[in-house]
Amino acid sequence: MTQHPLHFFGDSFTAGAELVDWKYVDNYPTYKNFQEWNKLSTHERERPILNHVDKKTLHEEERQQSYAGLLGGVNHGVGGSSMQSIQRCVIHHLENTDHKSIIFIQPTGIERWCEYVDNKWVDFISDIEVCDEHKQYYRFRLSHSTQKSNLLLWYNCVLTLFAYVKSHHNTADWWIINNGIFNEIESLLKQEKTSNKMITHSLKNLKEKIINFPHIDNTEHPYFCVGGHVNAEAHKELAQIIKKKLQ
Repeated sequence: MTQHPLHFFGDSFTAGAELVDWKYVDNYPTYKNFQEWNKLSTHERERPILNHVDKKTLHEEERQQSYAGLLGGVNHGVGGSSMQSIQRCVIHHLENTDHKSIIFIQPTGIERWCEYVDNKWVDFISDIEVCDEHKQYYRFRLSHSTQKSNLLLWYNCVLTLFAYVKSHHNTADWWIINNGIFNEIESLLKQEKTSNKMITHSLKNLKEKIINFPHIDNTEHPYFCVGGHVNAEAHKELAQIIKKKLQ
């Protein structure tokens, strides 16, 4: 495999969320395929409470068991990240290293965004209520955005980031990890209100750089944890797919 260090950027899918929950929960729910998981109610999709587990220990174990950890890479994944936060993290890495790296980017959903609020960067998710400190801004933002505006914001961020990474002198190679967001966007682009030929064309040009999580291509297999992330089997298979790409 390559001699260049591997750096992985993304959200909770890259961070390895839910990968080791089964170790700390009695009668842990069985894994499900997408159709089975999609039928669960909101209540049934709640991740088991892990207050009895040290958070630092849990996150370290998750990172080790993630596809990034299995490949011996540096895992920069952070749960709840927006594309803007991932973008800042990638740029910070490439501008502060003297060595070439292979960059992996796992884009997050269009329902997330980042804003500089009250003198700090804050990630927001459109369907999750925020603390009182940022509630006024959050409600203003939601009332002045649409699904199409969110899509265009995501697209502008993603396209700029990919172009930057591709041309940077510290990038030895680069890949995109798809946890399902590209499938969601393809569905959106088929709808009249959110169709956009420019985005459709751009995504087609990215196909050769996209590596899918196993649950994308095999929806019948029980990869899904109760909270919506995928299990260790999926991460192991993804690590093997990436390893072959790098040979």
